[in-house]
Amino acid sequence: MKRGKVLFLLSLIFILLTGCNAAPPTSGEKGEAKDEKLSWNNKKDLKGEEITLLWVNTDGENGPRGKILKEFTKDTGIKVKEIAVDYNSLYNKITTAVLSNSADIDLAEMDTIWAGQFMEGKIAFDLADSVPKDVQKKYTQSSLSSVMYKDQLAAVPFFSSTKHFYWNKELLAKAGYNAPPKTWDEFREMSKKITKNGVYGSAWSWKQAEGLNCDFVSLVYGFGGKFFDENGTPVFNKSGGLKALQFMVDLVQKDKTVDPASMQWSEDDVKNAFAAGKIAMMTNWEGMYPDLNDPSKSKVMNKTDVGLMPGNGDVESAAVTGSEGISLMRDSKHKQAALQFLKWMSTKQFQLPMFEQDGMYPTLEGLYDDPELKAADKTKTVDKIMKQYQYGQNRPNAPGYVEWADILSAEIHEALLGKKSPEDALNTAAKNIEKAIEDAK
Repeated sequence: MKRGKVLFLLSLIFILLTGCNAAPPTSGEKGEAKDEKLSWNNKKDLKGEEITLLWVNTDGENGPRGKILKEFTKDTGIKVKEIAVDYNSLYNKITTAVLSNSADIDLAEMDTIWAGQFMEGKIAFDLADSVPKDVQKKYTQSSLSSVMYKDQLAAVPFFSSTKHFYWNKELLAKAGYNAPPKTWDEFREMSKKITKNGVYGSAWSWKQAEGLNCDFVSLVYGFGGKFFDENGTPVFNKSGGLKALQFMVDLVQKDKTVDPASMQWSEDDVKNAFAAGKIAMMTNWEGMYPDLNDPSKSKVMNKTDVGLMPGNGDVESAAVTGSEGISLMRDSKHKQAALQFLKWMSTKQFQLPMFEQDGMYPTLEGLYDDPELKAADKTKTVDKIMKQYQYGQNRPNAPGYVEWADILSAEIHEALLGKKSPEDALNTAAKNIEKAIEDAK
């Protein structure tokens, strides 16, 4: 059994099934399955086959996702058995199936941060040779990069997502600004001028959790840094990464332009403060509208806008991705039928109704110019949202990220609270994360 697989599964056992005595065999022990040759343009009659899809669906069979599965079956004749879960249960469901050597799941929704584990742990089938290169070029940059691991395609893009920059036009105008900041230096100066009388320049989702890591990723790349060098060694404790954390600490400790509650806030908390008119600027995911223009939920109706995240001058913009994909399970017994679902998912027939009914932003870049999609965009922000997708940056998806992400957020949080210097916090994080990655190999 390969050491990486052992440690991967042991970590899952520790997290999910404490008390379980043995990890399951690797695919090698079962007889290493050769990656099958699948056809994107399959001509074989697959009517009557049934595939099992594990994904997030809390709206039931009559919700948008339930309805779209019925459309797929109607169109292709392929039946879909749905295993519907909430997001917080998704990872556990997938990994429990791995631990039990189950081949029952053919397709599973994959968050971007799981790509490394899915490929190194031989959980997902590498789709790099199954999805034609000309098809891959049709996806938005952020959605495609989020499902890649090294040169492997861990999933087919399911929806596009990044963080975006939101601002209160009225609060900026009162401070003498008629446009949002283009650089983080401008953001800092504007925040100083805006912060007074109970209004803060910004608020952030900086409680010790994944939201904090997301904002750090945006800022690391926004300041010209990166997480790893070409050898896979952590370098986020240097150059752009160090500048990013120093910037964050200065906003909180020196400038005091960040709402102090940010140290305990999630993205939803930040949205609520922004909707209450208490902060002038925020970074957050798409989907903030139409709530921001709903009079029952917002005091800033028609006073806000959304656009590109600032950069450092040399970098125009950078934003963490939150895109997801649908993975083909390596042990699936219905790979060709499952691939047909992934192909169908990469069409207007799937993506337009999912945008209209479920608020999922398309992965097909060309669809953003489609008149029907523009007509369905009730918030009239889709063009602005799309621009950010060209500047998406992924969280590190190296093996073990789900576990060692806690190391990163803990150290960053210590620095934000003034308990450690940015340099000490990042050096400690880099050292411990490098060890965690090595242990996961």
